Amino acid sequence: MSDDGTPGSQRLELADLVCLTGGRTRRYATRPIPDERDVAIVALLRKAGRTGGLGQLLELIRPDVEAETLRTFAVRMASCALRRTDPELLRLGVCAMALAALRGTARRDDAAAFAPLWHAAGQVGLDPAAEFATTASAVPAAAPLLAGWSARPASQRELRVMGFHLSTDVDGPRYTEDWTLLAADFDREFAGPSLLDQLHLPRRWRNARAAGRAARCLGHPPRNGLDVRPPSTDPTSTDPTSTERAGTDHTDGATDGDGPI
Repeated sequence: MSDDGTPGSQRLELADLVCLTGGRTRRYATRPIPDERDVAIVALLRKAGRTGGLGQLLELIRPDVEAETLRTFAVRMASCALRRTDPELLRLGVCAMALAALRGTARRDDAAAFAPLWHAAGQVGLDPAAEFATTASAVPAAAPLLAGWSARPASQRELRVMGFHLSTDVDGPRYTEDWTLLAADFDREFAGPSLLDQLHLPRRWRNARAAGRAARCLGHPPRNGLDVRPPSTDPTSTDPTSTERAGTDHTDGATDGDGPI
């Protein structure tokens, strides 16, 4: 039976993913909650969960299309669960976010999107850590990621720190992305001295870098990564490295029973 009670296929088909591919994600994020796309994605996740198809769904979604839509859906479900005090919508949101994070490419953004779900779980009377653990059981590949989020200090799970705030629109509370704090962090990070210059690098590594720069300025390739002197053209000069090599070469005139060593 399908979600509406009529006979239907219980196996995920590509047609089921249409709700994750149509339309622009940014426009979907600002739509009223819920809308018809939310309903379609809820039906998809219910079907995948009921038929053991979450692993199959994970294989089908692409980072820049379906994964991004699932991330947006997850934040929207955090808002919807808060409005309706509905644990199932919250759980579907966490599941969607786990799938999106496994396929997404912007890991910091993906981690941040767990913040509204964590906050909403507490607001509707659920144990956020228990909900994340339950989702980890349903999506084993996401277990380390979910456990890592749960293990964070509370200060690193706050909405504002993760770039979100809870606002209110005409239909009720809504989690909205707010990059004010993150933008300030970005500005502070890149306004100061280079991070590379602040590292306490090994002296040999620093010397090698300096030697390489000097060699390029002189127009000569560095020898052994450190010696940047141009090769001598004076036939009377003595190359200390050659002398050292000659002094350590003990093969001249040495023999054993079978000939020269």
